[in-house]
Amino acid sequence: MDFLSCTILFAGVSATCEQQLVAELDKRGLGVRMAADGRTVFAGFDTELPSLLVVQDHLPDMSAAQLCQRLRLTSATRGIPVVVLVDEHNAEQEREILERGADACFCVADDPVFLIFRICALLREFGDETAEREGAVFRQPRVSVVTAPGGILWAWPDGASVGKTPRIVKMLRHNGEDATLVEDPDRLELSNVSAGRIQPDCIVVDLSCPAFNGLALAQTVSAFRRRSRQCTRVLGVVEHGQLTAEKIRLAFNAGVDDLTDSDIAPPLLVARISSLVRRKTLQDEARREEAHIESARARMALADALRRVNADLAAANRKLIDAQVKLVQSAKMASLGELAAGIAHEFNNPLAFVLAHENTVKRSMAQALQAVRQNDIVVAEAALTKGSERLASSLVGLSRLRELVASLRRFSRLEEGEFRRLDVPDAIAMVLTLLAPKLGQEIAVERRLEAPPELVCQAALVNQVVMNIVSNAADAILEKREAAAKQAPSAPARYKDRILIASFLEKAEPEGAENYVLQISDTGPGVPQELQERVFEPFFTTKPVGSGTGLGLATAYGVVQAHGGSIVITNSGALGGACFTIRVPYKTGEERRGEHVI
Repeated sequence: MDFLSCTILFAGVSATCEQQLVAELDKRGLGVRMAADGRTVFAGFDTELPSLLVVQDHLPDMSAAQLCQRLRLTSATRGIPVVVLVDEHNAEQEREILERGADACFCVADDPVFLIFRICALLREFGDETAEREGAVFRQPRVSVVTAPGGILWAWPDGASVGKTPRIVKMLRHNGEDATLVEDPDRLELSNVSAGRIQPDCIVVDLSCPAFNGLALAQTVSAFRRRSRQCTRVLGVVEHGQLTAEKIRLAFNAGVDDLTDSDIAPPLLVARISSLVRRKTLQDEARREEAHIESARARMALADALRRVNADLAAANRKLIDAQVKLVQSAKMASLGELAAGIAHEFNNPLAFVLAHENTVKRSMAQALQAVRQNDIVVAEAALTKGSERLASSLVGLSRLRELVASLRRFSRLEEGEFRRLDVPDAIAMVLTLLAPKLGQEIAVERRLEAPPELVCQAALVNQVVMNIVSNAADAILEKREAAAKQAPSAPARYKDRILIASFLEKAEPEGAENYVLQISDTGPGVPQELQERVFEPFFTTKPVGSGTGLGLATAYGVVQAHGGSIVITNSGALGGACFTIRVPYKTGEERRGEHVI
């Protein structure tokens, strides 16, 4: 066994005894320190705690019993084992010292091999306590006495057997221990803690019983301790006169923690058993405290890690929100880019009209000026009338340009996350104005707006949602027309395609609530059943590469979700094609900001 990390502190030990014991301890790799009295012992605790104390029964400034009591008062020193040296055998004195908190008593006149055995046994580690013990509550110490008829303990202490229960068991029960008799070692309850059984704190083994091999039983208990990481103590009892150095060596190697012969006084034997139980209890308590400290440290580390993760998540969430806002704006810009060609055409027509009338107005003004100079009032009035008509026509074209610019500015603004009163029919008209070049003459848009005109919502509900749905409907209709034209190139179109935009209020849960419903249907081919759920996924598109971004309906879905509403697709609309139904709570309250900002 490796004891290189252990330090033994001798206090008040005579020079002769000290020299004899230090030599034996050095052979086993144990470090030794010296202290003259109790005050020096406690002063040295500030720098280093010893692994074990060897104390003379009477120190210059205090007794060994007083030193043990002071050690047991502090949690830091409570678990230090203490061996007390006495000058002569005195059962009553040894019992008192053990009851005051010492772990072992040794007479300096005895063989030092036995003292070395007790020191090594007290320093022997049994591993960490298991989880079942961490929440343990107070219970009576449990002691198992393993003996049988013919053994020393069966008729101990006077050699006379009294009934079926040995006196040692009765004495332990009288002392407060939960003592049980085990006649067959195979029936000794040694199982893993997970089985739910309470294991004995101390096992008293009759090493001289002919019915079983006591040393083999001690080896079994030692193996159980290593396997289950339990701290069960073992005390061996041999016949008087058999306590030899060889017996001590065999017992220690087998795992015995204390060894005595049958000549021991009954109160002293009970005290030695209680000392072993107390040592186990102190060790269990110290390890539970260490486990609790480690658990607290682990919880603190986990809390710190959780705070860091939450901070990272908050930062990532902020970045996601920023990215989402940029994504919405990108989707708008993509829609504007798609409409750029048509809008440019809308701009070119009024501009060409204005520019074409410019020369006419100039000529009319010149004719009027010349007629005035010639006093030809009739010609002057005709020229001025013609110029005025051309200026009025130019003003119509300029007003059209101003309307287009205003619509573009309203559509592309960034403040669409704000909830405010929105004139829905006016917003839909603005969207249709922007989409007019795309709709052309082949697609007619019908409006049945039966719901109240004002709705408290985000402007994106119309600018983005209605724009994307109507634009997709127009694309689907145009694709349907192109497919039909390829099948029958010379056949004329049999009917004009339509898009219907309807609005109405409907009852909702809870009772008394209402939903504002926008329904957009078309005469297109509809949306296949297997794609109706996927069309709202970001970057999913059925259009050819370069013709769609896959962001339009995904952005529309996000806007509707921000309103606490829903959007569904069916192929059973009023016009036979796809039908998008948008439901949002109908609110008429004051203007709000960012209630569900996208």
